[in-house]
Amino acid sequence: MLEATLNFKLLEQCSKCGACFSICPSCMHIPGYDPRAVIQDILDGNHDKWLSSRHIWQCLECHHCLEICYQHYGFENAMTALRTIAAKKGIHPTQVKRGWEMFVKTSRLGEPALPARKKLGLPEPKASGAEEFKKLFALLKAAREKQENPEGKGSE
Repeated sequence: MLEATLNFKLLEQCSKCGACFSICPSCMHIPGYDPRAVIQDILDGNHDKWLSSRHIWQCLECHHCLEICYQHYGFENAMTALRTIAAKKGIHPTQVKRGWEMFVKTSRLGEPALPARKKLGLPEPKASGAEEFKKLFALLKAAREKQENPEGKGSE
């Protein structure tokens, strides 16, 4: 799965460079956070051990690594790929599940504080589009179920 998601040639170059390590906010402020070790394990075929690690969720996706990277690849891509695999396996922090549930329910990751917006002179936020999202999500879910069970076996 990682081979289809990540460019291993660029990751190999990434592992040799490491310029982004010194500007990454997570690397600077979280003891033990070192994406270079994650990259090396991916290249060595040992990425499974990181799926349950909190470190793959500590990438801020600030894009600093992409900005400094001469390949414009950055280790953010590796962290995103590992988080995707972990989430599909149900391995994720509880905040991620709560955030997803809120997004499915409201099509937002949070609700704006209306009194604060009013105090700051900001307009009321636009409608969330939650109903349209729920319809699309239901269609996606039905399509996945049909794909997994094309003849409808076991659905009764």
